[in-house]
Amino acid sequence: MNNDPQAMAPPSQPAQPRSSEHHAGGLIAIILAIVLGVLMGVFYGRAMWLAGGGPTRAAARLAATIEQKQSLAEAAEPAEAQRLLAQVPIIQQKLDETQKLADANQPGRGLPYAAWTLTSFCGDLFLQALKLLVVPLVVCSMICGITSLGDIRKLGRLGGWTVVYYTITTGIAVLIGIVLVQVIQPGVGADDTFAYVDPSAQSNQNASALDTMLAVVRGRPGEPGSGMFPSNLFLAASETNVLALIVFSLVFGGALTTLGERGDTVAKFFDGANEAIMKMVGLVMWIAPVGIFGLVAFEIAKQGGGAAFLEQLQALSKYVFTVVLGLALHGLVLSGILALLARRNPLRYLLGVTRAMLTALTTSSSSATLPITMECVEENNGVSRRAAGFVLPLGATINMDGTALYEAVAVIFIAQSLEVPLGMGQLLVIFLTATLAAIGAAGIPSAGLVTMVIVLTAVGLPTTGIGLILAIDWLLDRLRTTINVYGDAVGAAVVDAQVLRGET
Repeated sequence: MNNDPQAMAPPSQPAQPRSSEHHAGGLIAIILAIVLGVLMGVFYGRAMWLAGGGPTRAAARLAATIEQKQSLAEAAEPAEAQRLLAQVPIIQQKLDETQKLADANQPGRGLPYAAWTLTSFCGDLFLQALKLLVVPLVVCSMICGITSLGDIRKLGRLGGWTVVYYTITTGIAVLIGIVLVQVIQPGVGADDTFAYVDPSAQSNQNASALDTMLAVVRGRPGEPGSGMFPSNLFLAASETNVLALIVFSLVFGGALTTLGERGDTVAKFFDGANEAIMKMVGLVMWIAPVGIFGLVAFEIAKQGGGAAFLEQLQALSKYVFTVVLGLALHGLVLSGILALLARRNPLRYLLGVTRAMLTALTTSSSSATLPITMECVEENNGVSRRAAGFVLPLGATINMDGTALYEAVAVIFIAQSLEVPLGMGQLLVIFLTATLAAIGAAGIPSAGLVTMVIVLTAVGLPTTGIGLILAIDWLLDRLRTTINVYGDAVGAAVVDAQVLRGET
């Protein structure tokens, strides 16, 4: 392939932003869909929950909570065992009320059940349409990004800037979380009566940050599609193992740059495929308002409607406030980095990626949001395709600023609720472990839960403390994913300004 940067690299001018009318129209439609979804979930969600068999599932969970409390009491010290057993009658009373509600309602009937089914269908259809595009988009965009560099030696500087940016911003996020939770102390006096720990958390309680990162590299036993170097690439693609696809695409793209004209032909194929996929993203966005409406309405209904949702918020209000404040402050830090290193107007840039952030808010998945993030960054904010194609897929996999901040806050909250004092040494362990675990948990199922267990284990706290926060985790998961996506978008602009624009 021709190694002349002028011949291989696209024009240095940023992509032309889409018309402001088109962007504003799509943004308004998504905001309206979210508002309507919230209203439906709040005011009609309880009826949907009843028709969808919600009381039966809630009763089963309460019964499991009683069994778990009794099991924990058997292994606990006398004072702790007495405290746990004293909670059982309270849970039993709630279980009896819920069981009566389940017996009085027959699920699967009427308009509420139709609403339950249709909102679930619309949300799932939209989410699956986005996930459908992730694998081809990652492969094509990464290969195009590498081949367009011209000189393969530029890859080192591009990758270096990307990794350094993601590591530093993740560390800043953890530091913000630690400071806030120490000042606000939301865990003091927290009630753990209805706390229930998912069994999957217990299965990961012996994991360490090193074990997790090694599993990311070499894969998990008996899973040929896992790890950075899977033995079966097609299985990795079927499991959406984005990290493995990134590694393969980097090596494949680098190899193409050494093949002369033959490699040029293949590179043009992937460039055309990338263009086609971005067109498909535009088509998917036509159904985005319907899908987002379904996701929001169904999720609130799944919690039991507006009253149950407010009850969850009230029970953990100080904890939710601490996490939300931390995420907001980190968003301001990212905006400052954007203005300082990329010389961009943060407000204008934020407006350009708002559609991607709202999608992240409703899907709670950086990977599923990736196609929309790339479209917003390139078309609305004019970031070069080379930067977006390299930085964003990597960021959707390893950049978890919001998650790392959340882990730090959650672990210290659990320590406060258990009245376990933490010294400076333990806070330092939380800082290091949360930072490394958030980066190293890429591609692991239930990554947030795994990293939480890792950090708790590192400072000697029981994993049962996770049950304190699981009730509201569905909401905070969406908020932290939104910050993750914003951090990815800022990273693309920073790398574009510091590495690629300076070389054109």
